[in-house]
Amino acid sequence: MRYLSLALSLPFLLPTAGCQEDEAIYVPDEVFHEEWAAFFDAHNAAGTMVMLDPETGTRHVFNPERARRRLPPASTFKIYNSLIALEAGVVPNVDSMYAWDGVVRGGAWDQDQSLRTGLQRSAVWLFQELAVQIGKEHYQEAFAREPYGNNLVGDSLRMFWLEEPLAISANEQVAYLDRLRQGELAFRPEVQEAVREIIILEEEDDYVLRGKTGWAIPESGDLGWIVGWIERGDEVWVYALNVEAGGPDFNMRTARRGILDDVLDEMGLLPQTETEYVR
Repeated sequence: MRYLSLALSLPFLLPTAGCQEDEAIYVPDEVFHEEWAAFFDAHNAAGTMVMLDPETGTRHVFNPERARRRLPPASTFKIYNSLIALEAGVVPNVDSMYAWDGVVRGGAWDQDQSLRTGLQRSAVWLFQELAVQIGKEHYQEAFAREPYGNNLVGDSLRMFWLEEPLAISANEQVAYLDRLRQGELAFRPEVQEAVREIIILEEEDDYVLRGKTGWAIPESGDLGWIVGWIERGDEVWVYALNVEAGGPDFNMRTARRGILDDVLDEMGLLPQTETEYVR
């Protein structure tokens, strides 16, 4: 494994406010990677990258201030949404099919979808319909037992994770995803296992990459995510990247995956690829 670190902080209590995580939180050891700025610059991007080492609890971070900032999760919330839908019985299983509503949106969205294909294709319409069926009360009950960011649903069941008010930080993303990885969330074990299986992005002989992208368009401009974890032999790393335009000629799809690949490659975890992923 190869990586460069510039600083190591000791655990401390960090007060936050505004768009930051709302309560004082215990911050584990952090290794700051200023050299990762080159990966963002190469894509004319601004953002943060967090890599959690579950074995030690250490977070490797670029832009630690932004890593604490809560932002709309966009389609990365489809992971949590899938857990709720399965737990509540709104979706019988990950391969139950739902009829396309006939609205032409383009591409792979314009067909019948299951939870599996809807998540892999990031079919927003499917999860909007499921959200209406789940209902606000059930979301609030789920957030009470398994918090997610600021736990806010708001008035629009179709939009609360795409715009506002739901928001989560990159640090919170890796913590919750690591618990999903270990089956420690407040959902039935079989539900967590089903969701772990449908978020596989790549599976090769020597590694498995799991994750989900997201793309929100808040008032301040495009915001993109890619979150998940990589398993390579006995080694596991949980990651969360969020990114926005940092200059001209910015491309969200290539920036998200390109920066992730650069970091994983530098750490000796994944060779470079040219794969692009959906919203």
